[in-house]
Amino acid sequence: MDNNILSLISNFAEITLFNVDEQGRIKKVILNTKENFKTTGVKYVFEFFSKEDAARLMDMLSVGIDQEREYFLFKRQFNIPDYADVSVRTINGEIYVGFQFYKTSRERELTLERRINELNTAANTDPMTKLLNRYGYWERVKAILNCGDSERRVGILVVDIDKLKTINDTMGHKTGDKAITQIGDLISSTIRNRDIAVRYGGDEFVIVVEELSGSKSTAHGLGSRLVRTINQNKKNFLTTTSIGVHVTRVGDFEKYLNNENKLRKEWDKAVEIADKMAYKAKENGRNQVQFSKEA
Repeated sequence: MDNNILSLISNFAEITLFNVDEQGRIKKVILNTKENFKTTGVKYVFEFFSKEDAARLMDMLSVGIDQEREYFLFKRQFNIPDYADVSVRTINGEIYVGFQFYKTSRERELTLERRINELNTAANTDPMTKLLNRYGYWERVKAILNCGDSERRVGILVVDIDKLKTINDTMGHKTGDKAITQIGDLISSTIRNRDIAVRYGGDEFVIVVEELSGSKSTAHGLGSRLVRTINQNKKNFLTTTSIGVHVTRVGDFEKYLNNENKLRKEWDKAVEIADKMAYKAKENGRNQVQFSKEA
């Protein structure tokens, strides 16, 4: 998590978030906005609390499902007069334990909603580009596929950065990271608020748009606009992009809505078509948009 996000969170709430294993061993401190709360030298997350509350946290971890419990008391050695609410979450196979500190019930009421929003943002966002990560992206896609409008058309764009490996090999990974953030910033500034943009891989982004009515495709127009913007401002970009576009319908997925695994597989097949179009764009010389036959 970068310093800008950490600074933002610290203005709203006192939070400490750990990545732990199933036994509670601390793998990483994700963030710590509680002043004077020292986490170094502590191996297990339950070691912060009194004997009774340590047992409560161990019980939470052993259950293995997402849950929250209130009013945890810290050991005296940590010099923390506050209580904490403790949350356990499992995201993409990783276990996270969060502490929310508070002095009064009013403070706890006021910070609860802010804490949830900030933690959700951290869990759903790619730290380099500030776009969604795969987890946050899928939650948004599911909402579209469950909209109940069978005829709604959905455009999928796969945006592949051209020659990123060459940039990394010849100019270094910092320059490669800059190329990635340039394209990420371009996508952020170009899409609509309701569009979904995710950093899908090291050099690849996926954008999902709800198509507007009319003969011209929203996804087609967006892909062309991204390529055109780079070409009109070449001095501001380290490289170009190859973009594949595929348009599908919500109705194509409705029979899978009751089985999330099958729904995801079918959706990934649609994304793969757009990905093949991006590969075709590279084969044809890069710096262009290719559309699927279905589009």
